[in-house]
Amino acid sequence: MLLNLRQREFTKRYNRLVQARPQQLAQSPRLKPTLKVVYVLSHVSVGGGVKIILEQANRLINRGWEVVLVSHYPRPNWFPTKADYIKVPFGIEVAQGIPDCDVIVATYWDHIQACIETGIAPVVYFEQGDEHLFHPERFQHDMKFFVSSQLKLPQFIMTVSNQAGILLKENFEVDSAVVPNAIDHEVFFEKDDFPEYSGEPYILMIGNENTLFKGIRRIIKAVNTVKLQFPEIKLYWISPISPSEPWASAADRVFVNPPQKEIAELYRGAVLFVSASEYESFSLPVLEAMASGCPVVSTKNTGVLEYGIDNINVVFVEIGNDNDLINKIKLVLKDEGLREKLSSNGLKTAANYSWNKSIDELMEYLSRAAQFSVEPYTSLSEWDIKIKPDMFSQTADWDKFLQKLTVVPDDLVYLPVVYDWIDQHSIARWEVAAIRKTQISENYIYINLPVRGNDLDPESAILGKGIYKVKNEQYNEALDYFVSEYSNLNEEWKPICSKWIILCLIELERDKDALNVILDTLKVYEHFSDVYYLYYLLLQLNNSNGEAGKIADTIRLIGDSMSQSEWFFNVEEQLSK
Repeated sequence: MLLNLRQREFTKRYNRLVQARPQQLAQSPRLKPTLKVVYVLSHVSVGGGVKIILEQANRLINRGWEVVLVSHYPRPNWFPTKADYIKVPFGIEVAQGIPDCDVIVATYWDHIQACIETGIAPVVYFEQGDEHLFHPERFQHDMKFFVSSQLKLPQFIMTVSNQAGILLKENFEVDSAVVPNAIDHEVFFEKDDFPEYSGEPYILMIGNENTLFKGIRRIIKAVNTVKLQFPEIKLYWISPISPSEPWASAADRVFVNPPQKEIAELYRGAVLFVSASEYESFSLPVLEAMASGCPVVSTKNTGVLEYGIDNINVVFVEIGNDNDLINKIKLVLKDEGLREKLSSNGLKTAANYSWNKSIDELMEYLSRAAQFSVEPYTSLSEWDIKIKPDMFSQTADWDKFLQKLTVVPDDLVYLPVVYDWIDQHSIARWEVAAIRKTQISENYIYINLPVRGNDLDPESAILGKGIYKVKNEQYNEALDYFVSEYSNLNEEWKPICSKWIILCLIELERDKDALNVILDTLKVYEHFSDVYYLYYLLLQLNNSNGEAGKIADTIRLIGDSMSQSEWFFNVEEQLSK
């Protein structure tokens, strides 16, 4: 389900590429001692890239700044976070959850345009490296053009290493500032006793075997060969998720998403840390191993080249050369003096990467971006505005709406209009809020600024006659209406009609019929949280609390069905009621 949801959002972003415009900024006289920064995250899964973002957020807060994290996913629980957190429903562009702020940090290339189109603040793109940076030749022409076009939109780009900055310039002709990654030296440090893991000599590796460029499968095969000569050596594996077979059985011990302090203990107890990544922009695990006094064998990837020196603080392996990997592991295992040299020099290297220094540089760069304000592309006189200021719950929201009209490239702007037609269940519908007077296209944008609607007019509202009957508890008549109307509706309104049919069946205690319609609807509209919500209610009414809990988890993951023309407003809040 999640893969499908992310792909739908990616496709929408790709289709908006024709409307992409570089962000226009003007020098602003404002100089604020502390800033409000919003990080937009594509995902919050366990990994070095997300970890760096969360570290930056926490440490900016420690310096007195305000930080907000925005994502489609629930707040991560694998790393402590101090920042405010906004979870945006999957049905709408994640950037629509960005609140007022001084700087927006886009953390992946595919949402740069969406962040700029909010018109809220200067956008800083944070490049941490991925296949687009290291192997753009693997991308088809249209996808490479997509990446290149996005990277040319922001005026500010920062990255984690000089090596990544060079690749940005070579592959995409954009300049960047380097804000290096760092190590938490209160967690990753050397000490002499490792009581939990000192019973057997082991090699340590970190990563997901299905993330092929990380080279986990290569390490497993190499260590199996090494064990023929060093049978006492074990293989310990730290993985963000439970590994699959046959790979899981190949390791002597597996640690699934352990806390940071346990990871540090595992580094300290290892005789050797091995990394076989094909590419990295700044290899955090290698530097963490060095900071913990653990000798390192690593592929000669771009990220490790930022700080690694062959046979000084790391033993390099040629990328993709399995025999070289085997031989270099054997070399380090045989030579205690080499291990001591690697450990000693690695500690010196890691000491150069402190968070205090990194955050100083980050604050300086973000402060520079915050000295600019967003310049409008158009004037308000170009718009025919269909809504009124008093429809917003706050005056500030009206001002936000007007400001957004000056930056959006579209000719139609939709807002969610919230109606209290049904007791305890507010309903929202996308409705046109503004039309460009000189309309040259049918391009539209959904902006997440809810406004309050009027009382139900059965004659003018789509499905209004049936909803009016539901409001008056005339469920048999309402059901007949919705069933008769279904075939006459446009495709976008059929799932909405199905929802109302289900609601009527539940009210009429026709639970079996309701369940059948629920299951049939979810086969076609698998992301429609309104139907999951009615499913949840049906299960609760039948005391199936265990199953209801699972459905509730799905609702919390998807959030409001804002990809539909109508949805239950704040459906997650309904669960708590």
